[in-house]
Amino acid sequence: MKLAFLFHCVFMYLICSGCKSIPPVNKETGDLHSQIAIAHIEKGNYPLALKELLIAQDINPNDATIQSNLAHVYFMRQRYDLAEDHYKRAIAMQPAFTDAKNNLARVYIETSQYRQAENLLKIVLADLTYVDFSRAYANYGILEFNRKNFPRALSYFKKSLENDRENCITHVYLGRAYLELKENLLAASQLEKAVGFCNPLEIEDAHYYSAIALFRNGQKDRAIFRFEELIKLYPNSKFLDRAQKMLEVLKKGAL
Repeated sequence: MKLAFLFHCVFMYLICSGCKSIPPVNKETGDLHSQIAIAHIEKGNYPLALKELLIAQDINPNDATIQSNLAHVYFMRQRYDLAEDHYKRAIAMQPAFTDAKNNLARVYIETSQYRQAENLLKIVLADLTYVDFSRAYANYGILEFNRKNFPRALSYFKKSLENDRENCITHVYLGRAYLELKENLLAASQLEKAVGFCNPLEIEDAHYYSAIALFRNGQKDRAIFRFEELIKLYPNSKFLDRAQKMLEVLKKGAL
């Protein structure tokens, strides 16, 4: 699952967060490489983004924003150890960097460090100046989902969607929580809604879980259609093998 929706690349290029004095020319050069990196991140070109950010880091080694963006790229490349390290560096440089704390909590969730994640998320939600609390609620929802506390996960996902109503991944997780609670009708409805938000982002998770929900809700033909659509739209999907096996079984009438 693409998880870019859960992270903000910080655009504070002209503010050196908690850094030592840097010559103006060096500062401008570092900012330029940071801006180029952000453009690559927006296109999903993480290798080139990393190259630019490493140059920016060499120029401005004490810039918390650069450290945070490096952590984001490492997270998207599934190098969670490096993501954790660079988020910690960013927070050490700028202790009030709440967004980095929220993102570090997401790394902790991904690496099953649930207690550390919860401690950070409590700090994040206690910061009344933090504007992106919807992502903090979403992260809390994923934390509770992974802990199999599905009713609590539902509550956090709903809170997140109150202010971030078109977030693909949060919609998917909400539908998955309904599935885990065997609320199949609600799951099917929710995941069909998620498909509309996820398709433009080329995120296949909504298709797969929508098909599962439709099947569990007794809508076999619609489930077949959704699996076939998944295979057509996302031929390299991580769900490809599972979708093909489900289609084979459904068409044979074995389920």
